[in-house]
Amino acid sequence: MGARTQRVSVVYLGGFGRSGSTLVERVLGAVPGWVNVGEVVDLARSVAPHDELCGCGEAFSSCPVWTRVGELAFGGWTDEVLERIRSAHRGAARQRHLPGLLPDLPRPRRVPTPSAALASLRSDYAAIYRAVAEVTGSSVVVDASKGPALGQALAGAPGIDLRVLNVVRDPRAVAWSWQREVARPHDATGSEQMWRIPAHRAAAQWSGLQLEMASIARWGGVPTARLRYEDFVADPVGSLVAATTDLGLPLAPEQLPAVDDGAILLEPSHGLSGNPSRFRSGVVRLRRDEAWASEMPAAARAVVTGLTLPLLVDYGYAPTPRSAPAVAGAAAGTAPDRRTVT
Repeated sequence: MGARTQRVSVVYLGGFGRSGSTLVERVLGAVPGWVNVGEVVDLARSVAPHDELCGCGEAFSSCPVWTRVGELAFGGWTDEVLERIRSAHRGAARQRHLPGLLPDLPRPRRVPTPSAALASLRSDYAAIYRAVAEVTGSSVVVDASKGPALGQALAGAPGIDLRVLNVVRDPRAVAWSWQREVARPHDATGSEQMWRIPAHRAAAQWSGLQLEMASIARWGGVPTARLRYEDFVADPVGSLVAATTDLGLPLAPEQLPAVDDGAILLEPSHGLSGNPSRFRSGVVRLRRDEAWASEMPAAARAVVTGLTLPLLVDYGYAPTPRSAPAVAGAAAGTAPDRRTVT
């Protein structure tokens, strides 16, 4: 069984975790005709198998939207379907597969025909996106799965018009966020913690993924744009108008949720996985968190700055932290205030 054939635009948010993609995705999902789905990459590998919570607060198996999406796309979220998606991802959309997925990359020989795993992955994701669009009555689906290779792999999905938005954040803020202890509310038992990554590893991964995003922008053959999280927090409407215009899916300011004195009203969504801000709704205050500048150990800060310096400068981040005081609150992925998202 499959969703009725329709062409669906997909805005794929790419980059590294703790860069603000969950919040960006939710704001875009509040646009009429747009819907955010969280990180679909985790649907088959963790959300469905562990019956994790949807952004609406229901367990995945009880969420009426995802239940209907599964029925429409595959006749249900069976173990066979989930394993097929996981297997195809392993076989076609890991980091090592990215060079072979770039159609405009100069190479000495003809690009081979897509593998069976890649064809299967594209077909299944296309079925999911089309079903989401049909169930929610939307024409644009926002997927914050982030992995560059997966995004590029899906560029050839049948009936899918893919656009890639690189959400990037100061790597020192990202590294500091990855070192904090944060509860993972997606887990129905309430006992799981978000992963933690040491500063040097976070810096290396940030740089590696950003270079992959740059390769997609140059050789991927898909519309791409970049959005700095800091610019988004400073001017959510203006920055998203500019980013969507660059993607060829221009939004007008009045289509986006209104921002009043740094606060925005967000309704619950059916996004999957992501950081704890997935579960916050109502009036949400946007803050640029620079706690890393005063709280991050100097040695760790120096390591991250050194490892990311070329891209840090290229993206307009100051190598030396500002003298301004850090904003109270935590980095992306923490929640000292249920109405504050950073």
